[in-house]
Amino acid sequence: MPQRFEITSVTHEVGRIAFEWDDAGGTYHVYKDGEHIYEGTSPDFQDTDLLADTYYKYTIERHANDEVKDVIVMQTSALSVEKNADNPLQSLVITTIVAKTQVALSWERLKDTEMYTIYRNGKELAQVESNRYIDRDFPMDEPLTYAVYCERSIAKSEETFNNARSFIAKAFGFLYPKTTEKEASVEGFTMMKSIGVPSKLLVPYAEYRTSSSIGKWEFRYKTFLEDDILENPNVISPNRYFKGDNREFDPESDAYRTCVDIELDYEDPDNPLTFTKEVGESIALGLDKKVRERQTASDDGITMKRLDPKKGETGFQLEHAVGNPLTTAPEINYEVQAVFRKNGIFNLTGYHDQSPNHEIYLRSGKGSDWIPVHQSRSEGLAYMSGVTAYQYWLFSNIE
Repeated sequence: MPQRFEITSVTHEVGRIAFEWDDAGGTYHVYKDGEHIYEGTSPDFQDTDLLADTYYKYTIERHANDEVKDVIVMQTSALSVEKNADNPLQSLVITTIVAKTQVALSWERLKDTEMYTIYRNGKELAQVESNRYIDRDFPMDEPLTYAVYCERSIAKSEETFNNARSFIAKAFGFLYPKTTEKEASVEGFTMMKSIGVPSKLLVPYAEYRTSSSIGKWEFRYKTFLEDDILENPNVISPNRYFKGDNREFDPESDAYRTCVDIELDYEDPDNPLTFTKEVGESIALGLDKKVRERQTASDDGITMKRLDPKKGETGFQLEHAVGNPLTTAPEINYEVQAVFRKNGIFNLTGYHDQSPNHEIYLRSGKGSDWIPVHQSRSEGLAYMSGVTAYQYWLFSNIE
């Protein structure tokens, strides 16, 4: 008999997921999102008629002598035929497996990416060339958040007109000596998975307490300028400097360029999504660093569209394009797509320019702590030009 009880293979197809596990003896039970779907002695199972872009949670139990001896939890999705060219992470298949002896991550390889850096709770664990990683030395009694980061050149991107954009981005790197050609023309991808506490996850399904009691989620997205004063990249403008927000990452700070709050309330079936948006004042300084003019940009470029993709889910698509009202300058651009399920599972993904600072947070109702979803430091005001590489991110959970 094998000493470990782990999933040994997972196959993804359109509408189908198949997986096998170590045959440790006894009878096996498989649950999918709370539904009992298999009982038998064969250490394998296949599930069909699955929807694309939907996470499914499987719990595999090994029974012997009328007791649950071992538990494995896996979250994954079926293969998606249609991919979003604007955001390659949106339909990416990511598999997370939690067992007593391992946390295993695998992901659909992004085209033309060669190296992946793995982090756990912010600490770098490894760099790998394969699209999978197994962690065998992890704490069982504390929440875990894994991140997978990779890069690729715009020239290898699937985005329309990518070669033209890559050429411009490379020229951008030469025109602005404070930047580099590599930074301007390299896309970054960050995939994050919050796992919760393994010891609470790896229990018999009859004892498992779902987080579906969460009736409210709050989402917050802020853009801000970290410096107190920033130099205008347009050297011929009389507005030689701009006032920044003079702060670090902080979900509660009232200093920002823009702030978006979205509240999801399952207890309000008629209007579960509340959307608020604010734009901070822009202040221009002259060569003497004294105030020349001040104005607040319109918030018309910040829009939200409610999504109800499938039964038991609520989501939104957030688009953001806000410019500087004091000068001719590119807009701050980003986009977010979010899906929340009533069982407490969420999937957030988006992309943004490399400037200014971007910070995204999530919390389960008022009074709880904000969860950092994504934080990105600015590469400089010139990076809002629209020709430089975007940063892409994904954050999802398994509970």
